[in-house]
Amino acid sequence: MMKKILFALMAAIMVAGAQAKSWKIGPSSVAGMNFASINAAMSSSSVTAGDTLYLDQYYNESAEQTVTKKVVIIGTGYDTSLTDEQVVATLTSNLNLKANNVEVKSVKLVGTVYFYNDDCILDRCYLNYVSTKSSTAGMNHIYSCYLNGSIYGYSSSSKSQFDIQNCVTSINNSNSTFYYMENSIINNNTFVTSGSTIIHNVLNSQITNNIVINTNTSTRDLSSEVYDSGSSNTIEHNIFSRSTALPYYPTNKTGYGSSASELFTQTGNFSDYYKLSDKSAAKGYATDGGDVGCHGGMFGCPSGGRPQFIPYFTKVTVGSRSEEGKLPVSITVKIQDE
Repeated sequence: MMKKILFALMAAIMVAGAQAKSWKIGPSSVAGMNFASINAAMSSSSVTAGDTLYLDQYYNESAEQTVTKKVVIIGTGYDTSLTDEQVVATLTSNLNLKANNVEVKSVKLVGTVYFYNDDCILDRCYLNYVSTKSSTAGMNHIYSCYLNGSIYGYSSSSKSQFDIQNCVTSINNSNSTFYYMENSIINNNTFVTSGSTIIHNVLNSQITNNIVINTNTSTRDLSSEVYDSGSSNTIEHNIFSRSTALPYYPTNKTGYGSSASELFTQTGNFSDYYKLSDKSAAKGYATDGGDVGCHGGMFGCPSGGRPQFIPYFTKVTVGSRSEEGKLPVSITVKIQDE
């Protein structure tokens, strides 16, 4: 009987896996595309929950897109220096995630991403702004992303839940970076900004293993309600730029000012720029004995946001003349293994 039950379960899993389909999204001028946009895929009855949408590198969408089904969306990363083509899949308008459990990976998202529900994941993406659009939304997740803006909850009176890990934030405007959050996780991120207070109006949350460098000496790393005795936050093993004492949280290093050069190698693009130098104070200082910042922790920030385990062309060379009826072609292919 037990063998029959196990066989039935395995068969059900195999059938469910077989039902999931993959679709290619890109301009009609590119051969093999199934849909011209994410919206078009959502409107099709052929696309169902569990399917994967692969964005072509020439996908460049300026119209707002809305995801209404539980799908996985995979782009091509965000660092054009990694490819001979110098183009990546890009959405320049807003992206509305109106279904639960949507995953968006390796997409350059220039507009605002809005969460409406629960358990959505942004992974390895380039982001400008991320916000919760519903007061009833649950926990949503942001991993290994490069952020050029802010992440904020629904409102100051109706805060949102976020799980934000291994992200890089580089922002130079007057907004706070993370705000209106409660019961959230903010781990192993790297903040280097010259804007307003970096973490503001965040309560009952875990704030650990982050590097926070605010080069604007007139503002603060944390607002007072984040670090006072009644905040109920867990604030451990972070490195802060300001020298403000944190009497309720003694396991943090403070006073690094604008000395990013003391911490990072400062070579390469995006997250690579914030790899730790050999003598960095963030080396081995995390709560688990690992490194503080975006390259430590569970979701170490990869180069350029390339999707994991998917091969990509870095260089294609086609000869100008044939030899003995054959056209010389040279192809260099890499795979993102981190």
